[in-house]
Amino acid sequence: MSGTDIFISYARQDRPAARIFAERFTAEGFSVWWDASLHSGETFDEVIEQRLRDAKAVVVLWSPRSVASRWVRAEATLADRRNKLVPAIIEACDRPIVFELTHTAELSDWHGDTSDPRWQAYVEDLHRMLDRAREQEAAAGHEPAKTSAPAAPSRPQPVSRQPLRPGNDEVIAAGRFRQTHAPEAQAPPPDASTPTEVHCLEIQGDELPKEHFMIDPSGAKIGRAAPAAIVIPHKSVSREHCIVGLANDELLVTDLNSTNGTFIDEVRITRATILPAGSVLKLGQVSLRHSVHSRAEAEALCGVSGSENGNLRGQRVAASS
Repeated sequence: MSGTDIFISYARQDRPAARIFAERFTAEGFSVWWDASLHSGETFDEVIEQRLRDAKAVVVLWSPRSVASRWVRAEATLADRRNKLVPAIIEACDRPIVFELTHTAELSDWHGDTSDPRWQAYVEDLHRMLDRAREQEAAAGHEPAKTSAPAAPSRPQPVSRQPLRPGNDEVIAAGRFRQTHAPEAQAPPPDASTPTEVHCLEIQGDELPKEHFMIDPSGAKIGRAAPAAIVIPHKSVSREHCIVGLANDELLVTDLNSTNGTFIDEVRITRATILPAGSVLKLGQVSLRHSVHSRAEAEALCGVSGSENGNLRGQRVAASS
């Protein structure tokens, strides 16, 4: 079976706790990937991204620090969308509301005792998830499924939660963004899965004319010129500046090594980061405010006809001042 068994997502300040989890998982026979540099503010490079995607289970260590960490939340969102999230609470905290329905192990006062029944139950949950992953790979023709002795269930299976609205977790893959907005592409017919609320970005300030851009479920690349889906012809904006996209109920932004940087509420980002509604996304010297509207309001603001079903068609260009 390919890939790492467990990827550990944690806040930098919780590294001592993450080390204990990594050591105990290894002693249990799991292959584990974890690295403090994941939360050091450095660039979210392709190697780390690939480790996250290839892991069979993603263990998120929830604490007041990780709850406040935008990148931990983004990692948890990606894992949840792929049904491989197995979180644990390591310190009392209020989890992000979108994860409240996800079964979470309570290990806030656990300090490494492998005989603790809570730890043993958590390990059983991980074994069950890995067994399912092996069965899925075997069904896809990768290799015969490995068998293991059945474990007596000690707690409910993790709840599989459907995303609140369609999303595109390719926003994490800044280096391999897939263009899906070719002019010749036909818009899909409306169906029950079409979101009733739409994310928009509005240009702020006086240097450029006011302009609204609708972000559809496939996401969009923003830059100074084509092939960006959203073109902002300003000298401070790089040719390929950043990617915005939906993952579950969040709008995520990934910088593309831009010259003048990508900022959220004046804080520079270097990896996939959540852009909250009402926050300001700054690309060089150009600011865009994130807002959420009903589909009808968004289409009116963005000048998109109902026949386009809210999808971007070709390049959306902000007029030059």
